[in-house]
Amino acid sequence: MFPDNPSLIQTGPSSPSSSLWSKPPTPLVLIHDGGGTIFSYYCLNELDRPLHGISNPHYDSGEPFPGGIPEMASLYIEYIKSVVPRGNLIIGGWSLGGLLSLEVASQLAKEEGDGSRLNLLGIVMIDSVCPLAWRRGGSEGFLKIIRNGAAWGPHTKEETKRKVTRCFSESSRMVGEWELPSWEGRKPPPVILLRAKDKVPVPGEVEGTVSRVDVCREDKHLGWDGYRKGLITKVVDIPGHHFNIFSEMENVDVVTEEIGRACGELEGWHVRRFVSWGEEKR
Repeated sequence: MFPDNPSLIQTGPSSPSSSLWSKPPTPLVLIHDGGGTIFSYYCLNELDRPLHGISNPHYDSGEPFPGGIPEMASLYIEYIKSVVPRGNLIIGGWSLGGLLSLEVASQLAKEEGDGSRLNLLGIVMIDSVCPLAWRRGGSEGFLKIIRNGAAWGPHTKEETKRKVTRCFSESSRMVGEWELPSWEGRKPPPVILLRAKDKVPVPGEVEGTVSRVDVCREDKHLGWDGYRKGLITKVVDIPGHHFNIFSEMENVDVVTEEIGRACGELEGWHVRRFVSWGEEKR
């Protein structure tokens, strides 16, 4: 699929800032969605920072991850360190990518006492729904929940359809079995959630039927308060529904802008925390 993993999608500014006080922009690593690919992230406009994408390394083989989400995240940490071995870092992803980012963050937090040289500034979730919501059947018990697969383009190869569908199925299994991080007294990093405004159209528009990604669409935090109150630091609404965020140009323009803004805010929050910490030490 992709020769390199992670793939370098954007290199960032071509020339460093002339200011003596400015630091280079923090690298952003976006993790694949349930389909296993990172094609969507290539649709983004320029973010003016290094952008790396992690695709599912088992996309072609279909080999499962016996250890589920935690095993996947552990491998992805090694991928991340291969391109960002030290310093500040922002991670995130669309749908499953946001869930994997949370597990990556938890495992990185456990490494802090072991001399980890990475400093995670935060997570940018792109319409990632808390899995506890659809495990419970959403806040409305009478809802008929359906799964939506990928929307295929007219020229999509049958082989691609087969591999993506297989990845979706395996991802669904892993998320269903995933025990969300407990954090064990540690504090999660800031999380900015970009939430799609619209619901996914369902076949026939049968009353009471929703896509699984919309079981808590009316909830500002997409169900995350049911896992950990206060996990979501900020919510930003973006146009479109879960599956057309990256497929319609006007949506891509907005989501690019909001990803860039979110990264800037995470950098700003980090600087303010660092300054406050320094003042406390005086």
